Amino acid sequence: MLEQDEFMTLSKMDFDVSEEQKLILDQVDRACSQIRPIEEKCYLERRRNDQVGPVFAKAHMLGLPISRRFGDGQVADMVTYALAIERIGREGTGVRTFFSVHIALCQLTVQQWGNEEQKQRILTPATKGERLLAFGLTEPGAGSDPASLTSFFEEKEGRYVLSGQKTWISNGSIADSALVFAYPKGKRDGMCAFVVDRDSAGYSAKPIENKLGLPTADTATIYMDKVEVPKENLLGPRGKGLSVAYYGLMSGRLSVAAGCVGVIQDCLDEAVRYAGVRQQHGRKIGRHQLIQRHIGIISTNLEASKWLLLKAAHVKQKYEERPTDMGLREEADLAITKAKYFAANASFDAANRAVQVFGANGYSYENRPARHLADTRVTTIYEGTNEILEQKIAVGALGKDFEAYS
Repeated sequence: MLEQDEFMTLSKMDFDVSEEQKLILDQVDRACSQIRPIEEKCYLERRRNDQVGPVFAKAHMLGLPISRRFGDGQVADMVTYALAIERIGREGTGVRTFFSVHIALCQLTVQQWGNEEQKQRILTPATKGERLLAFGLTEPGAGSDPASLTSFFEEKEGRYVLSGQKTWISNGSIADSALVFAYPKGKRDGMCAFVVDRDSAGYSAKPIENKLGLPTADTATIYMDKVEVPKENLLGPRGKGLSVAYYGLMSGRLSVAAGCVGVIQDCLDEAVRYAGVRQQHGRKIGRHQLIQRHIGIISTNLEASKWLLLKAAHVKQKYEERPTDMGLREEADLAITKAKYFAANASFDAANRAVQVFGANGYSYENRPARHLADTRVTTIYEGTNEILEQKIAVGALGKDFEAYS
């Protein structure tokens, strides 16, 4: 029979936050406290919050998971990054979207696929907030199916010439550079990834107005009319653009999942606070069982989402350390897919329930649940729609012979 002290040596799992992580998260928390009143004012005025980058750059957060060799990189692991984005997510999906694109979709992708010169040139200023980035994959006719892109490139006098259109691009009209994906002209294979600078001739971006949510985040359509791109701006091996895109999407989905966990936490905090002060029928509404049901469901989904996120971040970190291990890649991809799918839907549900707890007051953007409700709807669409993620999860159980689009 094992003694108690022997049991304690059997597990390597540690659910505590380290002292180093606490220092980082305290710094994130201070920046979030600073950005909250600015974000609330911008939201009610329906305008972009242009202070997100500067505030978090000052807090050294814009290169959190990037190597210290590049600018203000902080070399945080994926779990620490996920915890930081979770905290940022409490401030709103618009705030978090900036980080998902600038860091997860773009910086991590450049760090993984770029050569040394590209990393120095792009990541060094990007981690300091001196070069904002966007991820140009989605097109008017190509969303869930990136293989159907119509943007194309030609080679001309030692340069690539790109033409096409990208839409629903977060950070699209404020980015100094965009990671753009295109096929060779007249072909349906050999997709390539390029770093395209906004000051290139023939490149333009127009903000998308009248969105359902995310008024404080930039979303744009990008137009490319024979944009000349230097050969040194090809990202990754020629013809491997789809692999580059899928890597970026994996990182982006993890970031979305983390932000959604933060939203659930904020909805729970707001619902508990309001239920403790609002009175109806002679007592605080938190004493009514049907209100308790909403709060109990939000709280349970918060825990479920959080553990899915931490598992996904843990496996993603193992894959980052062994990027040639395709088994780890598939494990990380599936874990991230589950975390993003569950957390996105749980965040929308949490916002909806928090609005219900607030009653008529929840229907106003003056209160945080209404803003979360409008903003989290997009999390079930971008970085993989619910329908696509459900298929990926099912194939993970059934096997690749059951892939819908093989």
